[in-house]
Amino acid sequence: MRIIQNNFLAFVIVLTSLIMIEGIGYMNFTYGNLLFLPVGAEIFVYLLFGFRVLPGVMIANTIVGYFLWNSWFGNDLNGFIGHVIIGSLSPLLALYIMKIFNLSNFIDSKLIEYKHILFSIILTALISTLGKFMFFWGIIKEPIEPLSFISSYMVGDILGGAVFIYFAIKILHPLLLRFKLT
Repeated sequence: MRIIQNNFLAFVIVLTSLIMIEGIGYMNFTYGNLLFLPVGAEIFVYLLFGFRVLPGVMIANTIVGYFLWNSWFGNDLNGFIGHVIIGSLSPLLALYIMKIFNLSNFIDSKLIEYKHILFSIILTALISTLGKFMFFWGIIKEPIEPLSFISSYMVGDILGGAVFIYFAIKILHPLLLRFKLT
């Protein structure tokens, strides 16, 4: 029962972050969004609940991509693979790499290790950006300018991740602890 509850919470948190960016500037596949909050939401739920919330994260990404982003801006299956698969797995891969190199102590004696969280945001942004760039390079109908694509996606993922994680640690995490949802 706990896994269903955690997946539902992950779904709600990621879905909320995806809906929040709808009003923040223009977004398309070639230039991304300069404050992509879902990266932070995904890192937050994976840190909080572990890899078992992957279904909740993927369902939230799929719903928004299909309904709000018009089938990923008309890219259908390719958009699904790029946004949902690469986007949902990038934080997990980053956290796994950090675990291999013993950088996964995010909470040490009840103190949050912000430098490890910040590194996870940067590593996730790098993996996600390069993964999406390599995947979309030959698929998107619009021409992709490599420097613009990589810089806008990196900046958007890092800023969005840092902003979301900051507010999640200050606001959302205490609420989840208070209601014993973690």
